[in-house]
Amino acid sequence: MNKPKILIAGTGAVGGYFGGRLAQNKNHKVYFLSRGITLQLLKKKGLSIKSTYGDFNINIKVSDNPSSFKTKFDYVIVSVKSQDTEALIPALKKVTTKDTQFISVQNGIYNYNVLKKAFGKTRVLQGISRIATEMNENKILHTALGIIVIGEENGKVTKRLKSIYTVLNTPGIKCKMSENIKLDIWVKLAWNTIFNSLTAIALVEVDELFKDKKIISLINDLYKEISEVAASVGVIFTNEAYEKVITDTKKVNIAKTSSYQDRLKGKKLETGYFTSEILKIAQKNKIETPHLLSMHMLISLL
Repeated sequence: MNKPKILIAGTGAVGGYFGGRLAQNKNHKVYFLSRGITLQLLKKKGLSIKSTYGDFNINIKVSDNPSSFKTKFDYVIVSVKSQDTEALIPALKKVTTKDTQFISVQNGIYNYNVLKKAFGKTRVLQGISRIATEMNENKILHTALGIIVIGEENGKVTKRLKSIYTVLNTPGIKCKMSENIKLDIWVKLAWNTIFNSLTAIALVEVDELFKDKKIISLINDLYKEISEVAASVGVIFTNEAYEKVITDTKKVNIAKTSSYQDRLKGKKLETGYFTSEILKIAQKNKIETPHLLSMHMLISLL
């Protein structure tokens, strides 16, 4: 049996961790895309991961150009930031076939729509990641979780879903198949929109937000607005959804959101992509979202 060829399109904290775990599996051939200083460090020193599931260092095949690998890929795990997705598509078209499956573990709903338009619905699967990581140079610190959730929009367990599950379910990664991926995506979208945005604006870690009663009230107002927008497209938030977005956040060790880390590093924030997609739906369905709109304006200023 041929080893599946997997391209990790975006070797940041998320792609680097999941890609590193997949590369540990000798049954896979894994290749990585990176750029800039990170690319040079990965070439020179390899990928170093300090993890709650065990530390390891691994030499990886990495480039800033997927065509340089001179192969076609069976799977592409897309983990670049939202602002980089469209620019990446022409390069991916050169190294994939009509059978290649694209798995987006990116934040929000923007990226899935872009990839689906480029490659077709039958070749793109939207997943979500639940993980606490941060990356400095070629080193990744993994502090909590390590989950990828995948699912078909109709909730069925299809042949391609089983195939992707088999590839992703490897030591250090817990892959789950969802019966309601739309709800899971919107719950994660709500979390990202609220906590990535607020921590980036205020430049604080997550636990600081829960120390102020006014901010806690704002968090709940934002959650209510997002849940109303979700309901307008047929996604109903349950009590369990509230627990995942708000209650569990107080318990899980997710101190530094990705947008908080990006702002500290002077990088462009992607959280505006989360808020803008929700606001478009809200406007179309005539739903008032004053708190979300105000937050989006503050993010735009940053």
